[in-house]
Amino acid sequence: MNRKPLGFSLVELMVTLVIALLLLVGIARVFITSKQSYRVQESTSRMQENIRVASDYFIRYLRQADFWGGVRSSDVTVQAGGTAIGRGSCTKAWIMQPAEAVVGYTGAVGRPTGLPAGCLTRYVNGSDAIAIRYANPDDLASDAQLTRTAVERGPLYLRAKLGYAGTLFDVRDADLDALKRSPAGGPEAGVFNYKMTIALFHIQTQDFGAGPVPTLSMLELDRSSLTTAQLVDGIETLAFAFGLDSDDDQQVDRYREAAAITDWRQVLSVRVSFVARGDELDNVVDTREYALTASRCYGPASSTCASRYSAADARFQRRLVVQEIQLRNRVRG
Repeated sequence: MNRKPLGFSLVELMVTLVIALLLLVGIARVFITSKQSYRVQESTSRMQENIRVASDYFIRYLRQADFWGGVRSSDVTVQAGGTAIGRGSCTKAWIMQPAEAVVGYTGAVGRPTGLPAGCLTRYVNGSDAIAIRYANPDDLASDAQLTRTAVERGPLYLRAKLGYAGTLFDVRDADLDALKRSPAGGPEAGVFNYKMTIALFHIQTQDFGAGPVPTLSMLELDRSSLTTAQLVDGIETLAFAFGLDSDDDQQVDRYREAAAITDWRQVLSVRVSFVARGDELDNVVDTREYALTASRCYGPASSTCASRYSAADARFQRRLVVQEIQLRNRVRG
């Protein structure tokens, strides 16, 4: 007697479905975990690239600080006044200070301590700022190019004779004919016209479409006004310590923060500290405290650090970067 084949029972079918569901859940978890790991790894790679770019900015500008065409800052005459430039209280008088080629401002609430009001927007409380001034050796103008229309390239110029003296002026206000007569001569006589550069590095928030992100930014002289350029996103905080040569032996005697410095001409090097973060949330909560300077740290909301990141940001990856940069225009070879 032949028996007809029987199908699966209801119990067997349910057991099979449960096993299949468990397998699918396991596969989905593996996929999600792998995808998250990949996104975090990509975030780490972008963070490392941001660190490299931010470091390059500090090196590039600080190594050019206090260059005034081969003359000392004390031998630079400033022709101030005239047509206005600036933002807020960061006016032409604040910009045209060759004696303060490097000046630091300690982080505070609202704006860094000592920085004139109205210079910065969307400032991240607690982060330091640094102003860097120099005559740009890569941006020269001939006497023929030095006209009032040169304002398109920037209004402030230094006319300097190597080893002699220089004059810092605004092309819109200066007596250009008189300037070109003294000191006389062009490149063959060691006389050059340099465009002045000022850069104020700071941290501000910037919304790239997914909410505000802390961003390394630079207030700079662009044509006839001060404008802000966003440089590197994901830089959360910034701090500086300054290497002082108090006995004029061309050696750094000690590092001090901005509030303790009375003579910025004694600064020979700058210790730059910043914390970079990734752009993807990790599965690990960050509870570390990052030592920015000898007396200041950056940590979670529960820490005693003066600067803290919020609980909502605690799952971002972070790296502390500390680098010392020599002001080579102040160090005699």
